[in-house]
Amino acid sequence: MHNPLKMITPTQLERRSVLKGITLGAGAVVLEPFLQRLAAEQAGQAPPKRVVFFLESNGLYPRHVQPNGVDPKSSGKLVDLPLADLELNEAIEPLTPFKNRLGLIQKLSHKISGGGDHGKGYGGLGCFHWRRGIAGQTIDHALASAQPNIIPVLGLGVPPSADAAFVNSVSASGPRRPTPMICQPDLAFRMLFGSVAEGDARRQFQARNKLLDWCRSDIKRVQNELPAMDREKLDVYLDTFEQMRTRQDRINDNRDLLQANLPAINKFETQRTTQRFEAQCAIATASLASGLTNVVTIDAAGGIGQYHTWKELGVTKDGHAIGHSADAPDSVKFAIAIRRFHAERVADLARRLDAVKEGNGTMLDNTLIVWMSDSGEGHHGFCGEWPLILVGGLGDRLKTSGRFLQFPGYQEDAKETANRTIRNFYLSLLHAVGDKREQFGELDSKMPAAAQAGPLAEILA
Repeated sequence: MHNPLKMITPTQLERRSVLKGITLGAGAVVLEPFLQRLAAEQAGQAPPKRVVFFLESNGLYPRHVQPNGVDPKSSGKLVDLPLADLELNEAIEPLTPFKNRLGLIQKLSHKISGGGDHGKGYGGLGCFHWRRGIAGQTIDHALASAQPNIIPVLGLGVPPSADAAFVNSVSASGPRRPTPMICQPDLAFRMLFGSVAEGDARRQFQARNKLLDWCRSDIKRVQNELPAMDREKLDVYLDTFEQMRTRQDRINDNRDLLQANLPAINKFETQRTTQRFEAQCAIATASLASGLTNVVTIDAAGGIGQYHTWKELGVTKDGHAIGHSADAPDSVKFAIAIRRFHAERVADLARRLDAVKEGNGTMLDNTLIVWMSDSGEGHHGFCGEWPLILVGGLGDRLKTSGRFLQFPGYQEDAKETANRTIRNFYLSLLHAVGDKREQFGELDSKMPAAAQAGPLAEILA
């Protein structure tokens, strides 16, 4: 019989104390992922590169990203300043403790995603017009393909309604293949950590496995009774259930690592929006730490036209009303309160990742949090600029930490332009995780193709 721990030897694991008292018998399969990770680390293998996309609706205002005292007007040249010498705007001030691992990027354009609408849907993480629907793969899945894992992309949503279980909104593995955002933290907990939980969560995990087994057997039974040409039509369904069941088995095999990183979400009152948001961030970190996934996408709205009224933050206008009265005194105040809450969530993600030791550093050193809006720079974003807030290291593959970068402004139909795009940024992420492609998505026809080709040399290490 094949020994799943054949690769684990004393020469590979000098940390013999880890193995003291462990009998690799019936528990070998359960312990395999944990011990394989130790062996890989001891052998000098680099940890995986992880990315968290944190998307909010209604636009990420450039003025909130701009450090105090820095001229936001485009000079036609790249502005590159150390953040250590700058003061963060009050809207993102909660990120100050992470200044040396923070990167702010202004004036990258993303017009290909569409303009003037309430959101860009799949066009935000993709490079295509949002009105075309799910026209292609989004960047989170492209990154996941470079480092396959049990769950390619974990999608977590925080829509206004606490009743929604799933929404399809911003992430897709390919054309017409959306990735559902799990919107209820307790449901996400049961699906991801049910194999090590107790009580109802454990029973539901087992019931889910039985249901998947029944579905697979039923599809196979029907398939066998069909003519050959009709059997092929069921292949896609069978493949889906096979993948789901295999994924559940792999989650179950990670029991020890899951147990060690079990999120304590019971303290969250998940009917309240702010606490649902906090719970989703805790689940995101636990999923990364447990090795279930390397890519997480958090959708803070739950789709185009979905708006929160953040009553717990003292906000009495919904997002739509704030967006349409952005300069009104109360909207200015409310927008800052909401932005600070989001900044606190990003800071919380960073703190949680920084608390997990990995190699000679922490998980935050090998993770990049990308905070942006699915609507560019405003409520009706025209996407001539698409502000980015970055936290983390990505294994030193990027040199964004401690930097403020402001690219030249967008110019339509210019024969030559120094403006760069979100497409260039996405290509930078792909290069950083080992995918050296030079094209991703579609081109902005109003810009020279050369300006949209390849990664941003300014941020690649």
